[in-house]
Amino acid sequence: APYEGKKEENTGIIAILTLIKEDIKKDYEQAKVAEDAAQAAYTTFKTESETQIGNLNTDITTTEGTISEKEGDVETAQGERTGKKGELEGVMKTIKEMAPGCDYFTVNYEVRYKNRQIELDGLNKAKAILSGAKFEE
Repeated sequence: APYEGKKEENTGIIAILTLIKEDIKKDYEQAKVAEDAAQAAYTTFKTESETQIGNLNTDITTTEGTISEKEGDVETAQGERTGKKGELEGVMKTIKEMAPGCDYFTVNYEVRYKNRQIELDGLNKAKAILSGAKFEE
């Protein structure tokens, strides 16, 4: 009988190599599916990020415009405040200049009030005398 070799071992190695080949194909397919999913996630992330960056840049521009507007308002308010402060200082100076005259009236009010009452009483009596009234002295 001619020599045929060890066929049993031959089929065992072929079976192992076939299993390895199938495992490699499965791993390749799983890697391909995972890579496709990762690529889709990256594309979605990139699109969302670019949209968000655009929105944030718009917000930055709007905020910078608002800041500029508010700074202008502050400068205007400071100018108005300076003008009003000058007016107030003028009024306060005028009041201070008038204070000595006002102090005279404030300090002497009671004496002047009593004297005015005596004067009014005297005028009322004189009017009554001229009208014909008589007073006992």
